[in-house]
Amino acid sequence: MKINKVENDFNAVGFRRKLNAAEMKVYTNSINQGLKLLNKQIDIIIHNSSAPTIKTENIGIGSLFSNTTQKLLIPFLKSHGITGIQQEPNNLRKLGDYSPYAPESSAKNIFMIPLEKLITSEYGNILSKQTFENIIHNVPNTNKVDYAYIEKTFEKALKEAYKNFIKDGVLRDEFNEFKTKNHNLEKAAIFNVLSHKYVKNWEVWKNVDKFLFSPQNEKQQAKVEKRLDEIRTQYADDIDYFMFKQFIVELENKKSNKLSDASGIKIIGDSPVASPAADEWINQNLYLKGMAIGCPPDYFSKNGQRWGFKYFNPKYIFNPDGTLGKAGKILKEKYDKFFSSFPGGLRIDHVIGLVDPFIYTVKSKKMTSFNSGRIYSLFTGMFQKKEENYSNIMEKIVLKSAKEHGMSKDNIICEDLGDYNEPTNNVMNKLGLSGLTVTQFDYRGATAPQKNVIMIGSHDNKSFLEYTDEIFDNPKRKKQFIRKTGLLAKDIAPKDASKQEIKKLRTNIRKDKKSYIAASFAELFTSPAKRIQIFFADFWGIPETYNVPGTTKGNWSLRIGSDFENDYYKAVSEGKAPNLAKSIAVALRQRGLDKKNAELMKNLDDSAKILAEV
Repeated sequence: MKINKVENDFNAVGFRRKLNAAEMKVYTNSINQGLKLLNKQIDIIIHNSSAPTIKTENIGIGSLFSNTTQKLLIPFLKSHGITGIQQEPNNLRKLGDYSPYAPESSAKNIFMIPLEKLITSEYGNILSKQTFENIIHNVPNTNKVDYAYIEKTFEKALKEAYKNFIKDGVLRDEFNEFKTKNHNLEKAAIFNVLSHKYVKNWEVWKNVDKFLFSPQNEKQQAKVEKRLDEIRTQYADDIDYFMFKQFIVELENKKSNKLSDASGIKIIGDSPVASPAADEWINQNLYLKGMAIGCPPDYFSKNGQRWGFKYFNPKYIFNPDGTLGKAGKILKEKYDKFFSSFPGGLRIDHVIGLVDPFIYTVKSKKMTSFNSGRIYSLFTGMFQKKEENYSNIMEKIVLKSAKEHGMSKDNIICEDLGDYNEPTNNVMNKLGLSGLTVTQFDYRGATAPQKNVIMIGSHDNKSFLEYTDEIFDNPKRKKQFIRKTGLLAKDIAPKDASKQEIKKLRTNIRKDKKSYIAASFAELFTSPAKRIQIFFADFWGIPETYNVPGTTKGNWSLRIGSDFENDYYKAVSEGKAPNLAKSIAVALRQRGLDKKNAELMKNLDDSAKILAEV
């Protein structure tokens, strides 16, 4: 078989049209049939804020609960064989800090509320059309999230909605039931109220408020009880307003889960390693004193990362008899909430932090071997080094919670990137957990474990277009480029390809960025890994970085465009985004499955050509 006959040179050109209805039917069936033969599934990573919105409903931020996502985006993704959407951690954001990985509390992110639904009879028209249209009219940037604007407009809109809801809310009985069932949210509500009052870290609040749920002695206990009564009276409306916002988010979450079941596209959650600030305030006595969790020097940071998140004292996670301690119960509740919210399972951010976390003394200006290290592996004087310590949280809390919610370990994705840690690797193997293989980190797809999730890049990487420019144009990357492209050609070539054909393929990949990009996406499908994930910026061929670790300015703001369908097809035709039909066809030929599936191969090749049509 000649490589040039099966279009493996990947030279894509300009955009003319989308697939028509008949062609789309053939394309979708072929994609799904090919994925079944390859034993693959595809997820796309889209954070709520990045979700697209049609122009008439674009309030400046996206939501996976929005009309656009549920009526337009999900059918579009389904037509491309995608069966999962992985979102960001859905916890409430801190005031002025919009990282989803440093939450304010375990309450849910109110920016997920689809405001366009509040102007309908479904919610009793509690938000006026005029207010909604004004928000749209004044959006400063429709392609990126301006969080300062969003914070201000959401507050105005939701206060109006709450005021009207209280007057004549069509869902008042449901709201009262929600408050009864979720009374524990009151602590998060009080933290939110006090955070807005002080606008400072809770550790510098006035003593009585600082220790409101963690009194240090009997005298302080009497003071906090009195203060709590004052707060519940003085801020009764604010607390109720907080609960109202959580009620709306929860309603939409339930609707989203029903849609997941109906559409076949499951929403996958994301669990941050950070303890929410409110949890740290509420449970001060359960955390290690003067220490925080971070990350040692690695790919992202030469000097390590001082995250500042508190870490539970291990002696409070499990009791001596192996049962859950106070901190363990909090962790169990955390994962119960996640698994009940996400029918597609859960990604665990920085899984090392649940196995052998790296901690450092907060007062130290620099991490050294004397003031920082792995909690079980290095701080053996403080905590006894036992093999079961490493796997306890994953085995007795996370996996147990998953099982109780009908999830298998296959529904759990462990982010195990960064500093190599042998205990974490051992736990992952022992429990058969899925890690990540990121090819942008120079991992070879052909060596990816079958259980792993393979991806070109995540929210912490440069977009693949930026990475491609760098690896082609940076002389310092030449050695890496030669090695990687050589392996790429070998790994994606048809099963019966000759040395000469592989050499020709390698030449094409090295001389043309479009060929390299397409080959890199094909590598995901030729790898042994069963699960593929594609970050939204790479799926739509957007040449911008979403998040730069260790920085805050400009992060988490990139969005998918309103005209997302045409944007995708244009990017595919320009060779900037994955042509899934071509990638799957390449993988089938690489495995030698093409000869027994002639009709499928013809359909995939025809679809691929249409997507690359001039």
